[in-house]
Amino acid sequence: MKRIIALLLALGTLLCFTACNGDEPAEETTTEAVVSEVPVEGENDTYKYLEYSDHIELTAYKAYGSYVTLPYSINGKPVTSFGTIFKESLTLVAVSIPGSYTEIADEAFYNACKLQSLTISSESVRRIGANAFLGCQALKIANIPDTVTEIHEDAFKYCTELIIYGETGSAADEFASNFSSIYFRDKNAGTAEPSTEEASTEENSTVENASTEAATVENPTEEASTNE
Repeated sequence: MKRIIALLLALGTLLCFTACNGDEPAEETTTEAVVSEVPVEGENDTYKYLEYSDHIELTAYKAYGSYVTLPYSINGKPVTSFGTIFKESLTLVAVSIPGSYTEIADEAFYNACKLQSLTISSESVRRIGANAFLGCQALKIANIPDTVTEIHEDAFKYCTELIIYGETGSAADEFASNFSSIYFRDKNAGTAEPSTEEASTEENSTVENASTEAATVENPTEEASTNE
């Protein structure tokens, strides 16, 4: 009897050992967490910005300049965007966009009421966003290269005196053709592109001539006396 019990115990032990070790434990799967880079906030005399490991994004314009050329780089890193830092500006007259900027964001210059001239010299800009220049009724000149391939239909809404200078057949040309109030001129056709200063001088001259004519009409007696 003892031998039978011992045999049964040995058999039970063997079965337990097999059950515990027969299946290899499943390998633990680990998922590496995706860590987003946290930018460092910074500022200089003119801008506030976010600094990443390989680029800069402007977040605010601290000055009150009329003629602004955006910075190519800050702290040795290329500046790639500027958001809506000129939205509803009361001082900006002309802006030039160089360097590594990739787009003009939605509402970037929304209601910048004195803005007269836009120059995109960066070949990285691909897009002009929705309402980017909405309400910029003073805007008369926009130099847009053929590297810009997307212009939102409302990008220049209410810009009723705008002339776009660019390449024939470009996105800028196609965009202008959809509006009776926006004109397009091929910058390679030999037509000089007026500067903002020239446009301003011409306007002042017109105003002065109009004032002189008005004074002549109001003082016909003085004119007659002079002729005598």
